[in-house]
Amino acid sequence: MTKARTQLMKEVTSHLVQAGFDVSSECDVRPSCFDMVARRGDKIILIKTLANIDAFKKDDAIVLQLVAQFFDAIPLIVGKTTRRGALDDGVLYKRYGVPTIAPRSFESMIVEEQQPREFIQRGGRFVSIDGERLKEVRLSLNMTQEDLADCVQVSARAILAYEKNEMAVSIDAAEKLERALETDLVIPVDLLSSVAIPEDRPRTAASIENADLVKRVSDFFERLEMSVMWTDRAPFHIIAKEDGPPLISGVGSIRSWALKKRVEILKSVSEVTDSDAVIIVEEGKTEESVSDLPVIRQLELDEIDKPHELKKIISERSD
Repeated sequence: MTKARTQLMKEVTSHLVQAGFDVSSECDVRPSCFDMVARRGDKIILIKTLANIDAFKKDDAIVLQLVAQFFDAIPLIVGKTTRRGALDDGVLYKRYGVPTIAPRSFESMIVEEQQPREFIQRGGRFVSIDGERLKEVRLSLNMTQEDLADCVQVSARAILAYEKNEMAVSIDAAEKLERALETDLVIPVDLLSSVAIPEDRPRTAASIENADLVKRVSDFFERLEMSVMWTDRAPFHIIAKEDGPPLISGVGSIRSWALKKRVEILKSVSEVTDSDAVIIVEEGKTEESVSDLPVIRQLELDEIDKPHELKKIISERSD
């Protein structure tokens, strides 16, 4: 990890703690589509920090958005630059659909509770405006849509779309609207209000050598009728959900260095998100817990028929 990115992660963590968020330990397995999880109340954020956001690939974006859906969380990239130059403060960007902001914008949003006012999309920079307020003030001034369109130098059809909140407004047009109506119309972007929905499914699955174990675990969750996703771009191999918080799991050999490295991260992420975590191993004999995380042996999976039975085992072995 570069020095710049290490410093950025420290700054992001500091801002989150200052704002009263619980923050997970660093998710320092590679690759990982997020670096940390933060929670305050019912708001969960999955955060990826990058010196240059061009390093964030499409497959990472797809997995991050899907994982965010399982957690009912907000996916977010905090980055400094692209190949075109530095990211501007107060502006919301998108990287393959994932909301992306500069470090100063992140600090303003988290600590000062000031959301970005501008966003980038094809065609330039835009803002959102209060269409209802626009119509209300226009009518109070006895202006027709055509009158206002002439002032702003757009079409009457555009004014109608603005009033119905059906069209993003260019910064220039928004400024002209506010001058013509002598009122504030721009609405900050509520970045923490909704979970991004990916258009595609990831093409990769978790890289686990034991194909029989993968199939057995997949069949197990299918039998329990739980939604499940395998991934090799997160600190866990599986995220599964019935209702409420999801279950996250590392899968493989307990003697595996890669699985052992995930244990503490799984524990931290599960604590912050209030979700269950479990290790599913191929061995016939092993401890029932590792670092306070419950362990289930693959031979035990056939004995579990209902999600509540799984939850009971996790609870008993977590104590």
